[in-house]
Amino acid sequence: MSESELPPPTPRVMPKLLRPPSARDRVDSDTPVEIDSDVDSTPTAQTSPTERVRRLTRRERLAAVRAINIPTSIVRRFFQIDGIRKAMLMAFNLFISIIPLVIIAFALFSRIRNRISLSQVFVEQFHLHGETAQIVRGAFPPTRNIVKVASLIAVASFALSGFDVASVFQRTFADAWNVKHFRSWRGPLRGLIWFALVFLTFALGQVLQQIPSKLGWWAYIITIPIVMVMNYWFWSMTPRLMLDKPLARNDLRPGAILGMIGSTALWVLSLVILPGWFSWYGRGFGGIGIALALLSWTYVVSIVWVVIVVIAAIMWERSAPIDEVVEVSDADTLKV
Repeated sequence: MSESELPPPTPRVMPKLLRPPSARDRVDSDTPVEIDSDVDSTPTAQTSPTERVRRLTRRERLAAVRAINIPTSIVRRFFQIDGIRKAMLMAFNLFISIIPLVIIAFALFSRIRNRISLSQVFVEQFHLHGETAQIVRGAFPPTRNIVKVASLIAVASFALSGFDVASVFQRTFADAWNVKHFRSWRGPLRGLIWFALVFLTFALGQVLQQIPSKLGWWAYIITIPIVMVMNYWFWSMTPRLMLDKPLARNDLRPGAILGMIGSTALWVLSLVILPGWFSWYGRGFGGIGIALALLSWTYVVSIVWVVIVVIAAIMWERSAPIDEVVEVSDADTLKV
């Protein structure tokens, strides 16, 4: 074979220079291995795919809710949470718990102060006359008879109905605010505290209504501001007790102002509307009609309370940061 027929020489491959071993090459090294990766290591990215989907779903639903005008959102939310039924349950439990407890407390107090009659207080407070006044006097038993049944068992049985009131209102708040319901002992404990606040504000409201009936209409200049402050404080405390979520003062202010206006308006309107209801129900049903009038007014109060809760929830959803709303919202109840 001639030299011209020989194949071309194969190029020489230079061997790679070996570097000395480093700590990262040792399997048993304590030095963490650095791995280049484009994966996001933020806490949000570290959540499970299911949780990311749920967060996305809640964010999309919340964006759709915020796109609806406020009056429409209020009406939809009220019926979505079955507001009428919740108001009926709350009115019934308020009627069989608050009213008897106030009557018993009044009877016990009257033994200390001149043995005044509850029926006479109603007649003077609502300016009743003629047949209606006689029906009211016959509807309430003498104070001494009330004291006889005011045993510890009777008071406890009426107070137990307050847990049902608090439970219904807690579910109303949770459904309106799209948050989870209470799952521990904190729910009944907070409900008991809230029921005590309801009893105190209701009793104080009745006492303040008697002042103008004795001193004249000018006394409303004094009593109405006191009632407004009391209602503002009540509606500032109620969301903290009814919701299983932390709330800032700015979150509470719109609902507290709305509750103050609504509850104060009910306090004033009761002096205007209830006398007519006592007359209408009393003439048709006698003493039972007085109870029906009180139950009907309690139902009106319950509906207003549910509306206040719904409006406060809608306002919070639109004013709070979207991440905060998404974090506490329940995807199963957040509806458009």
